Order: sequence, then C-alpha cells, then structure tokens
Amino acid sequence: MNQATVPVHAPADRPMSAEVFDRLCALIHQHSRIHLTPNKLNMLSSRLGKRRRELELSSWDDYLAWLTQQGPDEMDMLIDLVATNHTHFFREAVQFEILQADLLGALLARSPTAKRGLRCWSAGCSSGEEVFTLAIVLAEYAQRHQADLRWQIEGTDISHRALRTAAQAIYEHERLNLPQAGLLEKYFQKGSGPYEGFCKVKPELTDKVHFQRLNLFGQLHPIAQPQHVVFCRNVMIYFEPASQAQLVQRLHDTLEPGGYLVAGHSDSLLRIQHPLRSLGNGIFQKPLSA
Repeated sequence: MNQATVPVHAPADRPMSAEVFDRLCALIHQHSRIHLTPNKLNMLSSRLGKRRRELELSSWDDYLAWLTQQGPDEMDMLIDLVATNHTHFFREAVQFEILQADLLGALLARSPTAKRGLRCWSAGCSSGEEVFTLAIVLAEYAQRHQADLRWQIEGTDISHRALRTAAQAIYEHERLNLPQAGLLEKYFQKGSGPYEGFCKVKPELTDKVHFQRLNLFGQLHPIAQPQHVVFCRNVMIYFEPASQAQLVQRLHDTLEPGGYLVAGHSDSLLRIQHPLRSLGNGIFQKPLSA
C-alpha cells in the first residue's frame, strides 16, 4: 500500500526583529540621514517585505547580506522604498500667496541677479507637484505684472521613483487641486485615450524646470549658486536635530543675502540654531548683511 505524500511547507515568515530593524536603520541613516524611530518597525517591514519576496530571499538576514553585497543600486532601491513622497499641487497654499503678493516684488526690486534670472530650488521635490506649483506662480506673476521675468527651477530628490514621475509631468486631473479654474487650460494639456483623466504640464513650464537626483547631505555642486528662493518643505521632519541644523545651514549657504527659505508647516526650526530671520508662515530670510 502506497503512503500518501505529505507536502512539506516552508516555515512561516518570521517578523522583522529589533536587531534587523536597527541594522537597517543604521544603513538608511548612513545613506540618506533619514531617521526612523522604533515605532516605524512595522512600516519598514511592510515596505521592504515586497522587495524581499521579489528577490526570493527567505529571511531578513539574507536581505541584509544582499544589501551589503549588491552595492549602490540596491541601496538606492532601499532608500526609494523608505522615502515618503506625499505631496500635492498648491500644498500649504498660503506660502505661495505670500510669495506672489509680497516676496517676489521685494526680491526683484533689490536683487540685480534676480532681475537677470530668478533661481529657485525645490529641495526634496518628490514627484514634482511643488515644482510645477511654483512654476505656475512665477508665470502668473510675470503676466500679472507684465514683467520680463526670467526664471528657472531646480527640483531635486533622493528618490529615483519620485523623480521619474516628476520628469514625466503627467498627473491625475482630479488631484490637481488648482485654486483657479483657468489655470488648467493655461498650463496643462488634457489627455485622451489611454491618458483619459490625466493632464500633462505644458512646455512653457517644463522647459524652465530641471529635475535631478540629489542627496541633501552629499555634494551640492550641481545646484547653481546663489539661489534666490529655496523650498524645503516637510523634509526636515525625517531627520534628527543635528542633521536638521546641518541641512538648514547648507540651504542658508546656497541663498543670496536677502533670499528666502520656505519650510513646511510640519518643519520646526525652533529646536536648532540657525542664522535665518523668520518672516512667519514657515518662511525665512537670509540676512542682507550675510
């Protein structure tokens, strides 16, 4: 009599241990300065679990070994999976209103270099919504004031995935969240066929925008200096105070005296020392005498 074959099951997947979490956090911090607290263990396990399954690695120790063996490409993938890319058009709109109503006019009145060409940088630009919001604001300002305003925007992020979306400049119609209906027709082209429900930013804006990958704690030489306006919003919350202080100093150093740093409403600079002057609403100015 033949015995029935009993299937052999692989052992159940073990959850990520605190030791593995700490080792991964050390690698993530080393390569991005992103600081993860212990309550993020389940989040990290969830985000990396799919990648581990794709690689057919049976344990978290195997995944750690894979990371150290594969070099920068796999480490970039790790940072891509960890980085949070939540953003939308005209997020924290009051800052764009202040920029358009007050700051741009004052900047152009006092800065000869801004008159020749306004340089703006979105540091931590995610999937590009902030960059194109700023582009709309600058284009609208130029038309409203009949100004021959030359401008360019540099958008940088550490996430390859987010930058691919930004470079495509294609967004879901229902997520544009534009404050005025006329802006849609003026600056976006509606898609059809497979792109039904999507809109692409028009060349009059995309031609003045450039995206590239940049670690804010690495070499900043690709960024033209001095900058006149730097947006770094809802980025500093992912770093511990020492890294926040270092980053704010680096952003300060890229600014022209009198230039502006725009931080996110969730980014507090109260715990760190810095040379910037607060103008309120998360907007800071580099002193003119700097």
